Amino acid sequence: MCNRPLFTALVFIAGMPVGPVCARRAGLVELARKKSGALRLGRGHVPAARREDSQTLDLFAEVSNA
Repeated sequence: MCNRPLFTALVFIAGMPVGPVCARRAGLVELARKKSGALRLGRGHVPAARREDSQTLDLFAEVSNA
């Protein structure tokens, strides 16, 4: 929307992401909280759950044990 690099989307307009700086400057955050029109709030950054895999060996296991 304002030609800035986008790392996390704060608001989505009809499925298209808008970054936090541009969304605040345009006043889209309050409109998205009211769920007016095609505006939706983004979920923010949620880190993926880490799973242990018993079938894969650690890449640097022998370095940390030395």
